[in-house]
Amino acid sequence: MSNLKFFLHLFMLLLLQLAILDNIQLHSYVYINVYILAIYILPYRLRDATILLFGFLVGLFMDFANNTMGIHAAATTLLAYMRPRLLILTSNREQIDDIQGKQRISDFGWFFKYVLVSTFIFNIVLIFCEAFSFHNFLITLLRILCSTLASVFFILLYYFIALKQRQN
Repeated sequence: MSNLKFFLHLFMLLLLQLAILDNIQLHSYVYINVYILAIYILPYRLRDATILLFGFLVGLFMDFANNTMGIHAAATTLLAYMRPRLLILTSNREQIDDIQGKQRISDFGWFFKYVLVSTFIFNIVLIFCEAFSFHNFLITLLRILCSTLASVFFILLYYFIALKQRQN
């Protein structure tokens, strides 16, 4: 994927997040975050410092747009930090070589596992930073699970509509 296409998708993800998904109210149990797909589709061989800076800046942009005082920046920075380890944990060497520089996914299973685990970790940090308490732990856990499932659904939907169609 070229740099221009990547930034076009980043712009579309941020626009989709800010204009539509942030305005969906589902009893404050579900937060749909698709903008984190921009971190998932970064080329594998980028340096760790570049990925961390990118994750922080994307999260900081979301914090400024939503007035959330750093919780998105914290969650996306942790996600960017854990990204190389999660790729190694959820895939084998051939699958990582497959995505090198072109984001072509040959096996859906490992990509789904990678997105699910990464989004779950992201939502743990985001929702616990927002709650800033363990007082209603079961409700917080329910919010994490619902937000993870909804986010994974919309991330995969965007991936297969916007990204996968362009690859073939």
